[in-house]
Amino acid sequence: MHRTLSDYIVDLTQNSVEAGSSVVIVDLIEQGFYIKVYISDNGSGMDAEALARARDPFFTDGVKHEKRKVGLGISFLAQFIAQCDGKWDMTSEAGVGTSLYFEYYGKHPDAPPLGNLASAVVCCMGLPGSFDLKFSRSLDGDSYSVMRSEVIETFGDISDAETLIALREFVRLSENELIINKGTCKCQN
Repeated sequence: MHRTLSDYIVDLTQNSVEAGSSVVIVDLIEQGFYIKVYISDNGSGMDAEALARARDPFFTDGVKHEKRKVGLGISFLAQFIAQCDGKWDMTSEAGVGTSLYFEYYGKHPDAPPLGNLASAVVCCMGLPGSFDLKFSRSLDGDSYSVMRSEVIETFGDISDAETLIALREFVRLSENELIINKGTCKCQN
């Protein structure tokens, strides 16, 4: 079960990478007490039938994980959004990619905490494969972003421990700066 917003972001980003995406874009926007997340990719996408079935927890395409009989990520997301009186949508086109959007009131009693965003970004950037990932974070208008290709260009091997430590420190410091500039992070319960 996903316990934090960061867990959802990692799971959904991993879905994009596993769908063969060469580009994944993740935007986490916090405006006032509302949290919005956009994740889009140019992966294999889904036709209308597969898109409808993707919302069913007892469906998995059987391709990414041959032995898995269920696909709970989207179901967990839908449940969490429903509990928080939020909204979400997913669009996809076979051969083009998938876009997912969700938003909710961050102070809702059932809203998950942000979690360890720095570790989540490191996990997403460190996923295996040849892809670029742009992660952007905005808090009441202030923002930062990081791209996987820039990390690789600057540090080299994305799986190197020193690279991952530097990336985590960059995100942690960027988060701290956002929070300091805006007072308290409103998405924390």
